[in-house]
Amino acid sequence: MDYKTEAPPPSDVLSSIPEGENIVWSGKPDFKSITLRAFGLKYLLFYLLISFSFVSIRSGIIIEPINLITSFVPYLLSGVLICCIVSLFSYFQVRNTVYVVTDKRVVIKTGVALIFMLNVPFEKISEINRQILGDGSGNISFKLISGKRVPFFASWPSVRPWYFSNPEPTFRYIADADLVATDISRAAASKIHQVNKKLTQTDTDSKSEQGALV
Repeated sequence: MDYKTEAPPPSDVLSSIPEGENIVWSGKPDFKSITLRAFGLKYLLFYLLISFSFVSIRSGIIIEPINLITSFVPYLLSGVLICCIVSLFSYFQVRNTVYVVTDKRVVIKTGVALIFMLNVPFEKISEINRQILGDGSGNISFKLISGKRVPFFASWPSVRPWYFSNPEPTFRYIADADLVATDISRAAASKIHQVNKKLTQTDTDSKSEQGALV
């Protein structure tokens, strides 16, 4: 691999993985990317910039710069406070989120107050979609075959955005997303090939038995 797998998953995640399975990759969201995008910090910074422009025009930045400073201080203080709160919440979310890929399944653990754990074998995944961003981070979404509905808000932010009716578990804003997605596809293809091979063998054995009976 050209990327580094992060620290081993915690014990509760490892205990959910059957013995004999090999971990292909484990990691978590990139703090900077998920804070700016998923938690909307970049929109908050944009709002502060617009507020600064509005206050500067109203106060007259060229004629009375002191008015600009005194008028903008409340916006600045409140903005910094909100940015700190958003960043802190994002930090705890990232800290408690774990993504794991084995040679047979994907595992997602997410949540701060309410912990959500998802353990999905590759046979239950019909599609794997990737979204690669300019900085190399990205999202990898899994469309499930299972009829069980994934709770969108309980598993946020580790779900595909805006897919409320049929939520798709997602590795959100992970580093080297393209490389990780490639390894997931290889592991999934290998597992599905093994399943199909077993089904073919079972079908062949069944026909042989029927022939013997005749």
